[in-house]
Amino acid sequence: MRRIAVFLSVIALAACVAAPVTQLYPGPTLATSQHVLVRVDQPGRAFASERVDIQQVDDKATLSTGEGIFSSASGASAVYVLPGKHTLRLRYRGPGAAVTANLWFVGEAGNSYVVKAGQTGDGLKVWLEDEKTGKPVGGVRGSADEPK
Repeated sequence: MRRIAVFLSVIALAACVAAPVTQLYPGPTLATSQHVLVRVDQPGRAFASERVDIQQVDDKATLSTGEGIFSSASGASAVYVLPGKHTLRLRYRGPGAAVTANLWFVGEAGNSYVVKAGQTGDGLKVWLEDEKTGKPVGGVRGSADEPK
């Protein structure tokens, strides 16, 4: 019985540990001024009522099959990518709502971008902001303003 209690304590602690940033380009991690950081506004936690996960970047999964088991994550909470245009598949789960959003953005080297989500009336909004300016960037994947 004591082993079960210790095991459950370890699982609970593992769920609370902040996930590392997932690097989505080959080779060593570049200097902050050379890559782009995308992170969720408030990383989800196990048993939390609300979370956003970065499931895919450029149609590539951000977590391997087993990585989300202890955290209940369906994707990373932060990723490093190279500068340029990228697409994101984001998953929001909250009280009575679950939404997948497909967005695009053009990342500039050294910049950080924050995924935001919130309920609006009877709907839900998911968007990306430049962390320094707080201004929205990018848009909905497939929209007329998306660069080719």
